[in-house]
Amino acid sequence: MFDSLRWMLIKHDSAPGSLIYAGERRDFVPFIERCSYSRDTVSEACLVPGESITLEPDRVNLVLVVGIHDADTIRRVGSELNFPALALEDVMNAGQRPKFAWADDDTGFIVLKNMEMDEERLKSEQVSLFWRDNLVTVFLEREDDLLDGVLGRIRKGKGRIRGEGGAYLMAAILDVLVDCNMVTLTRFSELAETLEAELDRKTTDDLLGRLYELKREVILMRNQLLPVREIFKALIGEDADIPEVVMAFLRDTAGHHEQVVDNVTALHDILKSMIDYQISLIGMRTNRVMQFLTVIATIFIPLTFIAGVYGMNFEYMPELSWRYGYAFALGIMALTAGAMLFYFVRKRFL
Repeated sequence: MFDSLRWMLIKHDSAPGSLIYAGERRDFVPFIERCSYSRDTVSEACLVPGESITLEPDRVNLVLVVGIHDADTIRRVGSELNFPALALEDVMNAGQRPKFAWADDDTGFIVLKNMEMDEERLKSEQVSLFWRDNLVTVFLEREDDLLDGVLGRIRKGKGRIRGEGGAYLMAAILDVLVDCNMVTLTRFSELAETLEAELDRKTTDDLLGRLYELKREVILMRNQLLPVREIFKALIGEDADIPEVVMAFLRDTAGHHEQVVDNVTALHDILKSMIDYQISLIGMRTNRVMQFLTVIATIFIPLTFIAGVYGMNFEYMPELSWRYGYAFALGIMALTAGAMLFYFVRKRFL
């Protein structure tokens, strides 16, 4: 749950700006891809290890770095593209809190989380992004299809992406991340509905455990989404040096993110209510059992008293020598028990 705290121990006593990877173990070799495009042309290249990153000055350049666990690769990319060491340190810290900052006067830096549901668990991947007028650099923890939609639009020339600059590409990537998180939240919501239906049929320890685990994952997702509000607030603020045409798309994406935050907060409240409801049901069932046992014990109290009186074996007890004494005692007990049972049923104690 607290992976970021555990990974921070790896960086303990390190100097600021130290490029130390803090995250899950990765065993693949990082690689770099470059996509340069203008309104009319697109060129792509997969760089071999050690090859320099060549940018086309008259085009928008998308540099995709897959794998943040190798310090040499991150250091080389930062050196060639002139990224500050403090920002690169955050890139290699997979537990970094989502943030936005200006790396320098011309370069923005964003850290976000791409979240997916994997076997009822939240799987979070860090996405770090630098952008300038004609350059967007994305760092991913592992290879996946996150940016396939954006790359497909670039290759096919669909929409406005080929005619705009790096800021528009940055906004398109943020929109993809928000949409992915919305899909993940939808799957968690469907799981919550399934658990609710199963709990209505029968409450089991396994279902209650799954419900608790789901609530925990939703809390983790909410905690990753809330800081992103600050990012969009800074991006669409008055001080942000972003073209107005891009600003409109950022405002729309910010609205979608607010919807995700509202929904994850609502889902968290619903799960909390479901847990409270199940606890109340368990308490009510326990109370019914205790009420039933109390009624049975109350019925037997006078019967025990009668049996105790006639079990004292005093010498002078007329009923002991009476022929019908035994039947009389049993009759008194039955009459007393029947009367009390009738009273409890009438009062709906049973």
